[in-house]
Amino acid sequence: MERTWKLIAALLGALSCAASAVAGESAVSVIENAVPTTIEAGSEISVRLVVANDGSIPWAPDEGYALSYHWSDLEGEIVVWDGRRSPFPDVVAPGSGVELIAVLEAPRVPGEYLLQWDVVQEGVRWLSGGGAPQPDQVRVSVYSGHAFELLHGAVPRIMMTDSVVDVELVLRNQGKRTWLPDGRFAASYHWLGRDETSPRPDGQNPAWEGRRTSFPFAVGTGETVALEMSVEGPRRPGLWKLQWDLVEEGVCWFSDRLAEPPPAETVLVIPDPARHGSWWSLLVLGAAATAVSVFKLGRPHLLIGLFAAGDLLWCAGALSIKQGFVLAEKGDSPSTSGWLLIVGGAAALGLLTFVLPERFRGWARWVMVAGVTLLLWADSVYLRFFGDLPAASALSGIGQLKQTGASIREMVMLRDLWLWLDLLPGLVLILIAIRLRRVIGPRPSQAAAAALGVMVVAGCLAGARLSLTQPTLIGQVFRRTAVAQEIGVLNLHLVDGAGSMARRVFETELDPDKIDEITTWFRETASQRAGTEPLFAVAEGASLVMLQVESLQTFVIGLEIDGQEVTPFLNRWAEDGLWFSNVTDQTGQGRSSDSELMTQASLLPMEGGAAAFRFAANDFTSLADVLSRHGYDTLSAVPFEGAFWNRRQTHAAYGYRRSYFAEDFVAGETVGWGLSDRAFLEQVVKKLVAANRPFAAYLLTLSLHHPFEGFPPQLDTLDVGKWDGTAFGNFLHTMHFFDSSLASFVAALDREGLAGNTVIAVWGDHDAGFPWTEETASAMGAPHDTVGWYLSQEVPLFIRVPGVEWPSAERVVPAGHIDVAPTLLALLGVDPAPYPFLGRNLLGDHGDRPVVGEYGCWRDSKRLFLQGDGALDDGTCIELATMNEVPNTECRAGYESAIRTEEMSALILEHDLQRVVHEALLATMGPGR
Repeated sequence: MERTWKLIAALLGALSCAASAVAGESAVSVIENAVPTTIEAGSEISVRLVVANDGSIPWAPDEGYALSYHWSDLEGEIVVWDGRRSPFPDVVAPGSGVELIAVLEAPRVPGEYLLQWDVVQEGVRWLSGGGAPQPDQVRVSVYSGHAFELLHGAVPRIMMTDSVVDVELVLRNQGKRTWLPDGRFAASYHWLGRDETSPRPDGQNPAWEGRRTSFPFAVGTGETVALEMSVEGPRRPGLWKLQWDLVEEGVCWFSDRLAEPPPAETVLVIPDPARHGSWWSLLVLGAAATAVSVFKLGRPHLLIGLFAAGDLLWCAGALSIKQGFVLAEKGDSPSTSGWLLIVGGAAALGLLTFVLPERFRGWARWVMVAGVTLLLWADSVYLRFFGDLPAASALSGIGQLKQTGASIREMVMLRDLWLWLDLLPGLVLILIAIRLRRVIGPRPSQAAAAALGVMVVAGCLAGARLSLTQPTLIGQVFRRTAVAQEIGVLNLHLVDGAGSMARRVFETELDPDKIDEITTWFRETASQRAGTEPLFAVAEGASLVMLQVESLQTFVIGLEIDGQEVTPFLNRWAEDGLWFSNVTDQTGQGRSSDSELMTQASLLPMEGGAAAFRFAANDFTSLADVLSRHGYDTLSAVPFEGAFWNRRQTHAAYGYRRSYFAEDFVAGETVGWGLSDRAFLEQVVKKLVAANRPFAAYLLTLSLHHPFEGFPPQLDTLDVGKWDGTAFGNFLHTMHFFDSSLASFVAALDREGLAGNTVIAVWGDHDAGFPWTEETASAMGAPHDTVGWYLSQEVPLFIRVPGVEWPSAERVVPAGHIDVAPTLLALLGVDPAPYPFLGRNLLGDHGDRPVVGEYGCWRDSKRLFLQGDGALDDGTCIELATMNEVPNTECRAGYESAIRTEEMSALILEHDLQRVVHEALLATMGPGR
């Protein structure tokens, strides 16, 4: 017995020694703790801590060590054991401490809690489990800040897809935050899938973002408010759950701060027959059945006259209604004037059949509807795939259908049958109409034709009004669907096809002598774009990041508002980097897309329309195309839909092997149309890390567009003084925000080891478009006259080359968007001389060729020419040194050079000659260096 007790005592002693050893290994102490005494429930905050390793084992991050915490109630019961992890920046050796910013998430239920900091070795142990002394617990009061109670909200039980219904909500503020009526706070909702048990299980619910309804007045704690909410149904039919929620923009959804998500009510979402064509096919089927019944009666009937013209009415109706079905694919619908033009155009097509003999008219109408149905069905499939309607130039890619067959099959949907199902009952209507007209004569058909004639006149009047109110509708277009809403899908194809045909008919094939003349011009100007010492190839082998910034203008660089710098980061670049402060905005109707054409292909935009739509099928020898042939991995990214400015096609045409659009980015902080510059660039860094080296990345920011409304107040960190609340003030906020986002982006590249071997180029895409008032001119530091306006539109160009010190940071040489590609290629060690670029190498022997800007105006280092009606004598020649007018003869040489430059660009674009001229230059000049 005595021996047994000795064994037990020895075992207990061993366990005590082991516990002491573990405790010695695991001691943790908190030297400084900046945890606030009150925290909002469910919120996430950053806390500064200084933590010491009082044990004997180092805390190595690569071995899974991280700082964490536990929450318990005042009785010591654990509420949250697994707190958020904050990795150590480096190994924390025994006896040493570390300062870090820890992430702390508060419990979701308000109350009094104890916070215990702890260190975890992931998947192995918590150090507090070893019996070592732990830091003192901190008492924290957790309050409800974002909380609400739904007092009344009648959820609709049945909705149609994409439909909008109005619902009255009565809400009570149960939190300590006042709901302000400034747009930051809003009531909204989420659509949840039938089987979802939590609000956002994967964080990627496509129906999560509901419409916002702002509060009409400030709603304090305990107060109630009644709202009229607009609820938009999901795009897919099925059983859904509707969940009410509130949001503080840029901060949180209220449901993220609640212990339990708000209740969700089941809603049956059914297809909208008006959008999917079922109602039209069923209507025609019913009409055909009625026509058969009337025909079988064999005696006069009130409907006989109607059905005698049934084929003509069906033809005009089908041609009109089906265009609406196509636009519904994107959730769009024709405008009032759009419907008038649609019906007028369809009526005109129906009337065209009267040129045929009577016996062929009915069959011609059926064939016409069948052919148009095929066209509109192809439009629908194309729209689903590309996000926009096809242009005439898309026909050039029809040979690629075999390669994209699988993708096309995925775009074909069962509901497409509704688009076709009216053809069979339509055929019945035609047969009966032909028979009836033989019996009762042509009068019903003539009456229907007169009614269609009235519709044609109404359509013509709507078209005339549209041409007066929106004269640039066809030329300056962001999406083709936007034009189709105003003029109709078929009318859009007609205008597009007629324009394409006219260009083919009236623009004769260039003869070899003309191509030789173009090649000679580029050969003669080769020295202006050639790579020359000492700066040629200073960044050879480096990666390239290009940032095209929405509406960034030169005047903001160095601008201060009451002593505050608007662009402090770019100001530092202007001091010690390379920047061109005299870059003309060369864009036209294509705006941002013109900037893309010029900086990537070094060609000027055409008058009348965006090159992004007219020349997307061209074979460009652009910057990305050249770099990809030199081993670069090329990619482009813009956090917006790929159909906008036809980017899904043009970026591929410019040589980018991969392009990322809105669907390739995770939802996050938004400004204006989409992801904020900060959120966008943060996600881009990950894509650049995954790219092959060297890479060339073309990044386009969204920022905030004209008219510069709705800059998020929570991102407002600049005091714009008297400009507060104005469009100009919002513009300044936008530029300040981009500047800080760029600084974070460059720092992230540095952390990832990319900045040391990456050239970064930043430029503005075009001017901001502010009205030219005395106040605006004064803010921009320009005289309030025509010359001041033109010069104020300049955009900056920055080029940052790692490891290179420039003899002079600022370059005042007159430049333009077209100079970007040859300048960057020369820096990267690719000689631009044998490429048909209009631009010059700004770091070489660039000469003083006129820089052509908007409206045919131009400038060089000495003179500015403001275009009049196109002729030299109609313009104004300005001497820049004195800003005085001088005789136009002093601008003659520059005028002729500018006209010649525009001519070369137009010929290259219109006849798709860039590749042809490049090969001709190679044959005579060689490949360069």
